[in-house]
Amino acid sequence: MNVIADNIDVLSLSGHKIYGPQGGGGAVCSPGATPGADCGADRRRRHERGMRSGTLNVPGIVGLGKACEIAYEEMATEAKFLAGLRDGLKAKLESELDYIPRERVNGT
Repeated sequence: MNVIADNIDVLSLSGHKIYGPQGGGGAVCSPGATPGADCGADRRRRHERGMRSGTLNVPGIVGLGKACEIAYEEMATEAKFLAGLRDGLKAKLESELDYIPRERVNGT
């Protein structure tokens, strides 16, 4: 992911949402973001050029990195699996219900 190319100002990650450890996460701020207002920096103690406050959770960071690596490796397989579930549900709904708008599926 490229926060500049994708026009993202602030991105937050939670490790447990992708089967990583609880407490592992991160925030990525684009170069124009304001640290205190946009990125949750504690004004009393700031590290990393004012972008991060507090003490690093090293095991959480390592776990989040590994979870991201696994998610990236499995992304194509997972996308095919989820597309099959989506298409199966759509076909079942269309066959069983009288009216389903056929021209649009959210999330494709």
